[in-house]
Parts: sequence; structure tokens; C-alpha cells
Amino acid sequence: MYIKNNAAALVFRVLFLAACGGGLAVKLTGPGESLGTVMEDFTVIACLLGFIYFVYLVVGRPSNERGSLRGAVTIYMAVILIRWLLASWGSSAAAAETGAGYLLLCLAAPAIAFADYILFCPKGRFSVYSPAFWTIIPVLFNLAVLIVNRMGAALRPVEYFTMPGAGFPESLFLFLGTGYLLLLLDSLMGRRRR
Repeated sequence: MYIKNNAAALVFRVLFLAACGGGLAVKLTGPGESLGTVMEDFTVIACLLGFIYFVYLVVGRPSNERGSLRGAVTIYMAVILIRWLLASWGSSAAAAETGAGYLLLCLAAPAIAFADYILFCPKGRFSVYSPAFWTIIPVLFNLAVLIVNRMGAALRPVEYFTMPGAGFPESLFLFLGTGYLLLLLDSLMGRRRR
């Protein structure tokens, strides 16, 4: 399915910007939040990257959208949603992550981004290596967390980006698996269109 309606695509993208921008604003202005503590959250970083990409789509309106960048944003949104659902399903630790900011960042923004991909993104543009490319950001984030946590006891330890109840290797495999599922969906939908 691929809809070539620029007005409808623009509406979806503005909705994403509203949900993501609203969630980021609520997170940044929340009690006890500062730019330093917010940037420790992978969800916020991934949503910020998605926000920048969707601003590019709205303002630049590229005629030939790059599949690898679109896939990266879509997979980050999907992983954020999966992680939030796993954390909130039967876990009392997720009670703090049910505020308006997290609901916008973890539910509304991923749903709109995925619907935008399904409806308005040309299919069949991902390569077999795309999921490996998409894992660069989580790996770099966890590497930065490792460096910050090793700097000394004066700093508060930062949490790694992992799935609830799993370590980084398991989370990386889940990330890659989700990426390859998106690649499979993209190739199936691209074949059906031809």
C-alpha cells in the first residue's frame, strides 16, 4: 500500500511532530527534569532524531525519500513502543513512565510514524544490510553510557538501553530481529505493489 497524496502525508507528519514535540516539551519541562537527565533517556534521543527527520520531510518535502533513514526512524519508533509495552505489562516500575510525556513519546508518536510508513512511504527500498545500519544508534548510545559510567563515582550512573529483563546482547538481537521483520514487511509490500 502506497498513497501518493502529499496533503494526507503532510497531515500525518504534522500530527507526528505535534505528538513528538509535545512529548519532548513535557519531558523537558517536567519536575526534576533537565537537559542532562533527559538526554540520558534513549526514548527521548530516538524521538528527537525522529522529530528532526519529520521536520525535514515537512519542510524539505523530498521527492525521492531515502529508505535507510526512513527505516531507521520507523524501527526506533517500533522498538520504543515494544520496550514500553514490555515494561508496562505487569511491571510496577513502569508506573513512573505513564505520564503525558511518555504516552506521547511511547504510544502516539510510534503509532503515527508506523502508520506514516505503511501509508506514505514507497516500499522495497531497504537493503539486506539496513537493519545492521539501524543498530548504530543504540550501540553508540550504550557505548556513551559505558564511558559516562566509567568516568567516576562522582557522576550518577546512567541506565543502558535494554529491554526489560534482558541484557544488551539480548536487546541488540531483539532490535536486529525487529529490523529484519520490518525489512521482510517492506519487501513483501514492495513486491505486491509491482
